[in-house]
This record gives sequence, structure tokens and C-alpha cells, in this order.
Amino acid sequence: MRPRFLHIPYLVAGSVLLSMALPGPASAALPLSCYDTDLEADYEPPFSAESFQFLEQMALTPQQTLVANPHLALTSAEYIVLPVSQRVTATYVHDASGTSPSLGYLYVDDLKSRGYLDVNGNLLDLNGNGITDLHEDLYNLAPPTGSQARPYVGTTRRCSRTFTSGGFTYSQPELALNESCTSAFTSGVLLQDARPGSHPNVRIDVVGSNTPALPRTGYSDNGLFARIPNLLEPAHAANNNRGLGHPVFFLADDGQTADLGTLPGGRELVFFLIVANDSVHLPYEGRVYPCLRKAANGQCTLHLKTSTSVFFSKSKWNLDQDPVGQMPVATRNIGCASSEYCDPWAPHPLDGACAVASTGQNLCGWLEDEALARLGTAPYGNTSLPMEASTVAVSGNGNMPHVSLGAPSSTPQNWLLAFEELTGGGDRDFNDAVFQFRGEASSEVRSRVLFPSPISPDPACAISHMRLHKDDVLGAGCDSSAAISYAVATDCHVCTSGSCSINFTPTWHPVTFAAGAQEAIIDVSSTPGSKPCWMARMSGISQACLPSISNVDVGYVFVPVSP
Repeated sequence: MRPRFLHIPYLVAGSVLLSMALPGPASAALPLSCYDTDLEADYEPPFSAESFQFLEQMALTPQQTLVANPHLALTSAEYIVLPVSQRVTATYVHDASGTSPSLGYLYVDDLKSRGYLDVNGNLLDLNGNGITDLHEDLYNLAPPTGSQARPYVGTTRRCSRTFTSGGFTYSQPELALNESCTSAFTSGVLLQDARPGSHPNVRIDVVGSNTPALPRTGYSDNGLFARIPNLLEPAHAANNNRGLGHPVFFLADDGQTADLGTLPGGRELVFFLIVANDSVHLPYEGRVYPCLRKAANGQCTLHLKTSTSVFFSKSKWNLDQDPVGQMPVATRNIGCASSEYCDPWAPHPLDGACAVASTGQNLCGWLEDEALARLGTAPYGNTSLPMEASTVAVSGNGNMPHVSLGAPSSTPQNWLLAFEELTGGGDRDFNDAVFQFRGEASSEVRSRVLFPSPISPDPACAISHMRLHKDDVLGAGCDSSAAISYAVATDCHVCTSGSCSINFTPTWHPVTFAAGAQEAIIDVSSTPGSKPCWMARMSGISQACLPSISNVDVGYVFVPVSP
């Protein structure tokens, strides 16, 4: 192509008007205060790594084509980080227990900022009383006064009773005390050791009591929700704005759907389930009291008795010990229906086990028939779980994992969390409360500011129209939900005092193409600017649907700005 030139006026010392020639299109001269550009020119060169300001969930191939990246599957409930920001909806699939548990999530960085975790994510005990600060604030166990006092999570204490155990003073947990705040601490109760293996019975302190059928005003920390720990509520005046939780389903029933909005990529989430189940301590039957404090050998030295149990997707945060100690804790075939006759340690097809497609290994099923059937209906995305294995690993600190994550390889953007609701693991079927999460991640690209554009913009001159031509393909595996949309902007840099920086929130003008057209002209005069760029968003992508963009042409024209 024959070289063209863009003439950009600028001032130097002494206010002498000079002209600088830069590569650009030739056209008729505009008034001195404007720049010579051509709407029919192409100012976007062939794609290269330097062409883009942002490239998210999209890759540039050696053939200079942009292609959507497939969704990355989550692999473990222990580390839940979305690879990219995405709109997420959650659906309550199944409640096998009938307890209507509550589901929410926390951001790990919020807990670090509050001082519950060190830089490596380990739970801290800053007041040195043997109970991690997260668990202490979960049940407001810190003493009200003295060197080990901590700020109360809530407005005012409902109960002021304290107790002494192991040489430390603590507050009795309001969530486990009746309306009269009757003391519920017993010293030296003879109990079975909750650690796996054979151990003699031991005398252990126990604090708290189970909630009766009619709790009235008792068994509450007087927050936003009566029997949800204040710390796990959203920040609100009722918990003195100290809540860190993000509710998904609080006191809900199965079949409901919640829009979680856009969840950020790269930010670790930990989900929690709050269950109303009486505490029972029968380790040989897989039931144990939660443990607040352990000795160096792992033996519990202070048990909590409560009907308000909290289970985290990060198993080291759980309070109950694993009395069985098997490695792994569980392995299931996610596409196979669970059967009460199937022995997970000796799975056999005659007892309901199914073969994993990739290995042929027989494994017991995961979800109940009702849950699998519900997932296969339209409200759940007609989800069919493949015959794939999912494993629940040991926690590493002797505590009981309570969550199994299923992310089918065919639809990794749609993943499942299923909880075991009994402290100590119970029957370890990991299907008591099942939730489906459906992510709508889009692949996005934003170009750098296109050249030519003035180094020092003249406010008397701005881009009035832009032209965008595109060459793209959705792909044979895409359905009606797949689309590629485009937008342009003229304020892609913010310039002050001769210096320009990226504008992270430019004013985007959507590009509308006529039916069958590959090109459109966009009137951008309503937002005068001189730093143009473009962006594209691919939606509805999946393993089978990976749209591509092979070329984008962009032209634009400057005109004088009316005074």
C-alpha cells in the first residue's frame, strides 16, 4: 500500500506552530485544528501480541487468529478460584436431609484482611488461647475482658456467661445457650476419643447444648438471622457490620435459583453450609462433637455441643475431626446414581456400582436418582453427568472434609457442590445437600489505542464516526446462545498535561451489523474523543463451541468540535 501521512499540529517553545508527519491515510485537508484521517482506511494491522490491551479467555494462534479458550474446570473443593470473571447462578438441586441448610461463601482475601489467616492462608490464633480466631469469632467464644478479649461480632452480647478450660477463660457460645443463658459447660466428660484408630476413652471439657424444638429467643447471637453465626452474615447493622458472608441460599428449600452476579476471576472462594443438626458423639458410628481446641497429639481437649453446625469447602477450617481416617475419604462415580447397597470400599456392579468411562474402575454412585433426574431437566441446563471419578481427599490436619466437587469435563462451566451434613462424616455419601453453579464466562479482547492518534489531543477536534469490519466464525459446535459482539470507543486513553494513560472504563458504543453484513459505521460524535480502540466479546462458549476472529478493520474520521 502506498504510504499516507497524518498531519498533527503542535506547539513548541515560543508558540511557533509546526507540523509533524506520521504514517496515515491521505485525504482532503481539514481545518488546521483537525487531523487528516480516512473512514475507509484500516488502522488495525494484522493481529499480533502487541495489538491488544487486554486478552481474557482468548488466545492468539500462530495464524494470527483470535480463538476463545475453553473453560478451565475446577478440580477440588479445597481451592475454588474462577479462572475468569463470570456471571454465576446457583440452583439448589436437592436436600436429602430435609433440614433446609443455608449456603454462602467467603472471600479468602477478606479473611486475611481481617487477620484470621496468615499470608500462606493458615488459620491464626493471635490471642494464644488454643482456639483459632476464625472459630472463636464464629461462636463469639473470646472472653469479654482481659488480654485475650476480641471484638464481639455483633451488637451486644445476649449472654455474658464465661467458663474456664485448660487454664483459659472463654465466653459460652450464645448459639448454644437457651433463652435464659443457663450455663452449658461441663468439665471432664468421659468421651470416646474422636481420632481414628483405637484409643481409650478420655475426659474432655464440653461447652454448649443442642437446640430444642422450640428455641424461642434462645440459641441465637441476635444478628440478622437468628441461627446463622453473625460472622457468616453479610455486613449489616445487626452484626455491627462485622459480617463477612455472602449469602446464596439462607433458609431456603431445594428448587430455588439465585443470581450471584459477576464473581471475580482469580479470587479464592470458600463456601460454607450451616446445618441445624443436633450434635452427637459416637465416633464408631461416624458422629462426633465439633472440636474447638486440640492437644499437640491431635486429641481434642474442648468439644462444642451445638445444633448450629458450620461446614466449609476448605476442610482444614472444619471443626469436626475425622474419626475414620481412610485415604481418600471418598471416591465416587459422578454419573452413577447412589445406592444404599453399594460398599464404597468394595464397589460391585451388582450392588449399584458403575464403571468409570476412562478407566473401567467400578465406583459407587454419587447423587441420588432424584437429583440426577432433576439435573437432566431444562431449569438445570439439561445436565447429564458423565461416568467420571470424583475424589474427596483428606484434610491434612485430621479434620473432616464435608464437600465433594463435581465439574464434568464436558461442561466444566457448570459445576456441583454436594455436602455431607453430619459432624464426623456420618455415612460419607456427600450428597445430603446438592447445589449446581452455572458460569457464564465470556471471552474478551480489547485493542490498544489505534494509530494514528494525536500525542497531545486538541480539544477542538474529535472523532465523529468509526467504521468496523470483522471476519469471524462462530463454529459448527455452537448453539443459539453463542454470539460475538463488538464495540468501539474514542476515549481509550485519559490524557492530562501531555501524558496519557489507559482508561479502564471508556464509553463503549455497541456495533450493530445489518443482517448478513460484516461491516458497520458507528456515530460516536456524542462522546467526543481522539483515542480510539475496539473490543469484542464472545459469549455462549463451551468445549464444543470456540468462536474465532481472524481480522478486524477499523477506520475513523476527525471533525472540528462545535463550540
